[in-house]
Amino acid sequence: MEKYFCQKCQKIFEAQGEKKEWKDKIYGDCWKMIAFCPDCQSECDEYRSKNNSNSGCHCANCQGHCGCGC
Repeated sequence: MEKYFCQKCQKIFEAQGEKKEWKDKIYGDCWKMIAFCPDCQSECDEYRSKNNSNSGCHCANCQGHCGCGC
């Protein structure tokens, strides 16, 4: 189980995530782990603490520092 953060509810929760894949026009194949909030059912990204500034992006070329919207 991984930690996820719900922007809508402003809470951290644990869940079994799923891989979301898409093709970015600039960076090509991208993916990130998502889970749905148990309270509001919003799609949520993995929780990143201040100590871990990686955006969670797994684009082939950007290593977490692109503008692909991850």
